[in-house]
Amino acid sequence: MRILSLGPSVASIKYRNRRLASSADRGRRKQAGEKKDSRSTQKARVLIVDRDLISNDLFADVLGRNTEVQAIASQPSELSAYLAANRVALVVIASELQVEAGSGFDLAEGVSREFPNVAIVLLLNQSDRATVLRAFRCGAHGVFCRDGSTAEFLSCIESVLQGSIWAGRRETIQLLEAIKSLPYVDGEGEDRWPMLTGRELSVVQCAATGKTNKAIASELGLSEHTVKNYLFRAFEKLGVSSRVELLFCLTQRGHKYGTVNRHRSDASAVG
Repeated sequence: MRILSLGPSVASIKYRNRRLASSADRGRRKQAGEKKDSRSTQKARVLIVDRDLISNDLFADVLGRNTEVQAIASQPSELSAYLAANRVALVVIASELQVEAGSGFDLAEGVSREFPNVAIVLLLNQSDRATVLRAFRCGAHGVFCRDGSTAEFLSCIESVLQGSIWAGRRETIQLLEAIKSLPYVDGEGEDRWPMLTGRELSVVQCAATGKTNKAIASELGLSEHTVKNYLFRAFEKLGVSSRVELLFCLTQRGHKYGTVNRHRSDASAVG
């Protein structure tokens, strides 16, 4: 008697299901791998420009082992070309460097002027007031003295990457003393203030209190990108290059750090 086949056998169905399950599993692993690769490519890139190759490698190794950044040792002569061709979040520069442009301070000032979106941390051999102030005037977002601990260095890098200004305890004391000694000059530079819109003024008031871009955005109901744009325009109008200089600028004009007026519109300010 001839038996007609009415469909696939149980064994063939099980085999097909196993193949489908295996294929789906491979697809999930591939997607997970792609996501992992995507996260790794999104790591913040940090350049180390120290006084010699050994120090460069040591700092890069410390960052590579203890943070999620991509740390790269670089040479002063290669810095400008690398920054122009690559996306870099932060540059660590040794203040005692001797380069064609001058010292490490001069190199930092050049980077700040040419690449304003790149944060800068200056490595200092000493933390006297003049050195700390010079570092921030050159556009540094953070200063780290070489006798500090590894934990402090990591804290400095992570804070600056998050948009904060960082200084160690001694350096902070130097800054506070410098601010206290600033004379109040009535009316100096007042012609610059009307150039700020109401929203720009609100943002710089928040920035001067040490708040991060993320915190400012949350408080004022803005995006972080918008906050960065307001700060960039305000810095240009006020002639400052860092948040510390901004703080000095506001302090010199007798500015009081109170609650920011959220309801002041751009249209209400001159300019």
